[in-house]
This record gives sequence, C-alpha cells and structure tokens, in this order.
Amino acid sequence: MITVNELTTNLKQPLQIEILTGEEWYGGDIFAGSQYPLTKGSLYTLDLFHLETYNQVASAFISSKGRVLTSQTPFSLTVSGDRLSVVTQDHVNLVAGNDGLKGAQQWLAQHTFALGSLPPQEFFELPQWNTWMELLYQQNQTDILAYAHSIVANGFPAGIIMIDDLWADYYGRWEFSARKFPDAPAMIQELHTLGFKVMVWACPFVSPDSPEFRDLRDRDMLLKRPDGKPVVREWWNGYSAILDLSNPATYQWFKETLQNLQETTGVDGFKLDAGDSYFYRDDDVSHMNLSPVQQTELWGKFGKEFPYNEFRALYKNQGAPLVNRLQDKQFVWGEQGLSELIPDTIAQGLMGYYFSCPDMIGGGEIGSLKSLETFDQELIVRSAQCSALMPMMQFSLAPWRVLDQEHLDICRQTADLHQQFAPTIIKLAEHAAKTGEPIVQTMAYDHPETPQAYLKTQFKLGPALLVAPVLEAHATTKSVYFPAGQWQSVTDETAATITGPAEVDVPVTLSSLPAYRRL
Repeated sequence: MITVNELTTNLKQPLQIEILTGEEWYGGDIFAGSQYPLTKGSLYTLDLFHLETYNQVASAFISSKGRVLTSQTPFSLTVSGDRLSVVTQDHVNLVAGNDGLKGAQQWLAQHTFALGSLPPQEFFELPQWNTWMELLYQQNQTDILAYAHSIVANGFPAGIIMIDDLWADYYGRWEFSARKFPDAPAMIQELHTLGFKVMVWACPFVSPDSPEFRDLRDRDMLLKRPDGKPVVREWWNGYSAILDLSNPATYQWFKETLQNLQETTGVDGFKLDAGDSYFYRDDDVSHMNLSPVQQTELWGKFGKEFPYNEFRALYKNQGAPLVNRLQDKQFVWGEQGLSELIPDTIAQGLMGYYFSCPDMIGGGEIGSLKSLETFDQELIVRSAQCSALMPMMQFSLAPWRVLDQEHLDICRQTADLHQQFAPTIIKLAEHAAKTGEPIVQTMAYDHPETPQAYLKTQFKLGPALLVAPVLEAHATTKSVYFPAGQWQSVTDETAATITGPAEVDVPVTLSSLPAYRRL
C-alpha cells in the first residue's frame, strides 16, 4: 500500500531517513548524475537553498525500494553513513509502498510532472548543429552560411541550427548586428531552403549603460538590490543587469521583443541560456519577491512561450515541453567528459527532464580545447556514437575540419543511425509526454538485478533497446550486461543472438556501437 507522509523539518531537527539494505537513491541534481545511485556509505550534499549547479534541478529523490522524497519548496539533503538528512523551511513528502524504482518514478511523474506535450519533432528527427565551437564570439552571416553549406556538402542531414552568443551587438538589444549580419532575413531564408530550422541564443541579461538598460531601469523592469539600484552582476561574459521577469511588464517586453525578431527575420526559436539560480541573491528585490530558485523556475516557464527552445539550467518544470541540454562537458574521456553523458542523461529522465540532449559532440567546454594542438579523433567518434541513440544529438565542432576520412565516415554513420531510429525515439517521446516514463532509462528501471558496474556504462532506449556505447580509448571489447531474454544486435547483422542474463565482453572496433533489441 502506498503511504504519503507530510513531514516538517527545520535546522534544529532535520528529518532523518534510514537508507534501507540494498536501497539505491537517484536524485534531483542532474549535474551530479555520475554520483548516483546513492547508497549506504555515500557522501553527498544538495543544498537547494544556495544552489550552485549547472544543469536542471528538481526537489525530489526516488529509491529502488519504491520510496519518494519530494517537496514543492527547496530543501537541503545530506547523505552520510546510513542516513539521508533533510532540512526544509516548509514540508516534504515521504512516500513509501511503490513497486521499486520504476514505481517510485511513476508516482513522482503522475503527482509532480506537467504531462501532456512535447517539443517539435524536428528536435528528435535529425542531428542538431550549433555554431559555438566553430565561431565562438565571432558569429557572423558569412561564416554561418559557410558552416551550414558544409554540413550538407559533407553528407550530413540538415536539422536545427543554433546561432550562438553575440549575434547581437550587446545583451538586451535582441536584433541581429548589422555589422555581422548585413541581411539577416536573407540568411535565415537561405538556411530554411537548405532544410534547417534556425534558433538563436538569448539570455535574461542586459548590458549596463545601454539604451535598453536605461529604459528598463526607468520603467522598474530590472532586478534591484535592497538599496533600490539595479543589480549589475558578474557572469561568464562580464557584468550585466538582470531582467525581472516576475514583473508582468518585463515578461511581456521580453516576449514581444523575441517575437518581433521572429516576425522580422524568420527565426524559429531560442536557445535560452543562463538563468542559473547562482546569478540571483536571496536579498534581490523583484516584483514578486522570488527566491533564486524561483527565478530559475520562472525562466523555464518563459521558455514555454516558444516551441523551439533549449535550456541548460532549470528548476522544476519537469515534464514541460522544454529541450534540456547537459552542461558543457570537457573534451576528455573520463570524469567531466564522455563518461558523464550516460549517468547524467539517466538522471534527466528519472527527474522528468527526458526531452534531453547530450552536450555538443566531443564536449562543448571551450576551456578544455584551447590548449589542444591536435584533436583526439577517436574521442569525437565515441562521443557521436554515445549520442546517436539518445533522444537528441548535437554537433558543433565541424567533423569535416578535424577528422580524417575514416573517422568522418563513422560520424556520418552515427547521424544516419539517429535518423533511422527517429520514429522510435519520437514514439518514446510521445509516451513520455503522456506517462512521464523516461526515454533514456537506467538498467535498474526494468532490471533491478543489474550489477552496479553497468549502471553508468549502458542504458535502455525505452523498454526494448539496450545501448552500450564504448567509453574508453583504444578498446577492443565492451563489457555488457544482458538481462533475461534473447538479444539481437541492431547495428551488426553478423553478430550472434545473445541469451541473458549474462555479462559478455563484446568485441568492438572503432566503428562499433553495441546496441541490441530484445526479441
């Protein structure tokens, strides 16, 4: 029987939840996906009151024993020894009696997710392309068109193309820079003719001392400090004022500004960056007196105004038709790089951010690329393979510029494979929108007997497809766990059927992506 207990905690008397024998917990900080599952002996802290993370966050945790910890308001959770210690200023719900991890996730979905709709199918059908890694802050019409034509010329399918940061003259003036884009509508039209949908980067910041800053300040539409002066806060691109989207006038101004850009240029949607809660302070003054995490939650709600959207940072908004990209990963094999794509994507699915996209193929964290003299071509290939059977995949670094013919051909094959499986992915996305069930699933979702060693190195695409990307350099085998049943490769027609349950060292080459369908 399912029981729901509403419990009140405080700093002096935190709620102590014993971790049961064999219990595994998955939780709400997507950036910490590689730390899950949490078990007895884990060391872990998530402080939603003073949140400093770089991806989507939910105020919820679920366990393999069918338990759910959730709250409508922020809490702080610490794992130490055999206890979860929870502190909140309000209430938390502790739910028990669900059937395992899947039952707990489905209870969470049915009671807290916004079910019913999904992003446009183009996000799932074809690879996405982002101009960041090729152009950085030098976004311009000539080079963007050259990039788009090269995509098609090199045999890759056109999909959604995202024009990244500094296509405008400064933050707050959301118009194409005439210096960089002499005829933006013509560029958008040409991109459409090539088969692309076009999105552009936007954020809630306003450059200080600009005409827009002065106008918004005088209309009381900017976030303020307690002394009444507008916030001017440091972020990764310098110092900016911040829109107070809790003010209906500000919300409407920003919405109409972006809609006007769409009407005058043909832009299809927006990559909505920043909005992280650590850019806000508890004593910031806003129209609705929002906390930092509530500001991030509102940023996600604003994104629902535009069907073509992408987010990196969200609070709550689970199940909403928002595209959720992982935080920029480093151009490395292990921690903070390729090895985090699977556990982070699994965490996204469990917490309701299942319309998900891994980071840019190879890794989009520019700092890890600046000092490179040569690119690890195998890493780019393995990154593309890892993304190919996820809900979305996104290129940025131009494969034809940095890869030899062999590696380029394999990357092209991964794009074709994603396109081949697009009907399956779309059906799973539609199912997720109805039920909250993840598209990318941990092996523990349907197969709780899976040894822990495999929980971060392979995944299920829906209930029937098992995917085990190669995540190590120069590998000649990939260790794969096969649950009970008959499993047949979907990427290698010559491979023998494998009978599970079994742990098998599958032989691999550079072109191998171990993926299997249960017969």
